[in-house]
Amino acid sequence: MMNKKRKWLTFILSMIPGLGHLYLGFNRQGLQIMIGACTCIVLIESMPMIFPFALSILWFYQLFDALQRVNWIRAAAAEHERMMMGQESFGYPWTERDWIAMNGYSRDSGLNPFWLGGGCLIVGMMVLFVNIFPGVWTWMMQKDIGSVLLAFGLIGYGLWLLKKKPGTKEGSQI
Repeated sequence: MMNKKRKWLTFILSMIPGLGHLYLGFNRQGLQIMIGACTCIVLIESMPMIFPFALSILWFYQLFDALQRVNWIRAAAAEHERMMMGQESFGYPWTERDWIAMNGYSRDSGLNPFWLGGGCLIVGMMVLFVNIFPGVWTWMMQKDIGSVLLAFGLIGYGLWLLKKKPGTKEGSQI
């Protein structure tokens, strides 16, 4: 087999956010995850109701994503080897036509810049608000602002889902 990436080593390295992606060769996404985790750790003290949750979500996402990617890399290497040797597709998860339809698994696929930029904008605005209006922030924390922010997030996500057209690439029909 052409690829020697080990699943157990990917799992161990993924205990540190982003390191598993770096090991697999997804450098840009690995660095983005590392920066996101460090940002969450630094900002935990300023907003203890939000950033520990964000850090745990990021950690679980990157762990499962790295494990999924190592499976894809191994399957792609097996398919490439099968195609090079001219073997039949018995025992492999897909045929050559299926692989072409899936467009493989791009190493450039990373976090969507729209969501990354939007997240940075929101976090930056929150940090600025905390520093400019510390009294207002303290009052809001006493009133359980975490629940209010969660409610706004859910409402926004629900509106975004309702806005999508079914049957398009963004909207999926089940």
